[in-house]
Amino acid sequence: MMNGPETTLQAPLVGAELEHREARLVADALAGDGDAFARLVRPHLRVLHRVAARSARDPALAEDAVQETLEAAFRGLRRYTPGTNLRAFLASIAVRKAHTLVRGEIRRRLREESSQAPEAPPDVADEVMAQEQADRVSAALSGFPKKRRQAAILRLDAGMSHREIATALGTSEGSARVLVHMALKELRRLLLDDQGRTR
Repeated sequence: MMNGPETTLQAPLVGAELEHREARLVADALAGDGDAFARLVRPHLRVLHRVAARSARDPALAEDAVQETLEAAFRGLRRYTPGTNLRAFLASIAVRKAHTLVRGEIRRRLREESSQAPEAPPDVADEVMAQEQADRVSAALSGFPKKRRQAAILRLDAGMSHREIATALGTSEGSARVLVHMALKELRRLLLDDQGRTR
C-alpha cells in the first residue's frame, strides 16, 4: 500500500515549512544564486507591475520601476526577515521607485508633449476615454501627501490589507487604515468634482 509518505510529500508547504523554504531561498540569493532570487520574487511580479503602472502611467517607465525595484530588493535583501511579508517588502520599494522615476521624467515628458501633440485617431475614442480616466486618478493621487498616496496605491493596485500596508509603510495598522480611508474618500470627491466640471 502507498499512502502516508506520499500524502506528506504532496502536501502544500505551510507555516514553518514555507518560512524555512523562503529562508533557504533568501540565503541562496544572498550567496549569489540568481535563480533563487528569481524564485523568491516571481509570485509577486504581477503586484509590482500593477503598483508601478499606477504610479508611472507609462509602460516603459513602469517596467523600469519594476527592474529598479528588483535590483534594490536584491541589494537590500539582508534587511528582509524571512516569514514576515515579502509582498509588502517588495511593494513598498516599488512605490518609492516608481515615484522617483516619475518625478525624474515629468519635466522631459511635459516638454515633449507641449512641442509635439499628436492627434488621436477617431477609432481609438474608447481607449482615449479610459486613459483620461486613469490619468485623472493618477493626477488626483499625485496631489496627496506621500504616505496617503502610497497607501492608496498599495490598496487599489496591490490589493494589500491594512496590516500589509502598515508593514510596507512602516506605520501602525490603525494609521494605515486611516490613510486608506482618507485617500479613498478624497479620491472619490476629486473625481466627482472633475466629472461635474466636464459636464
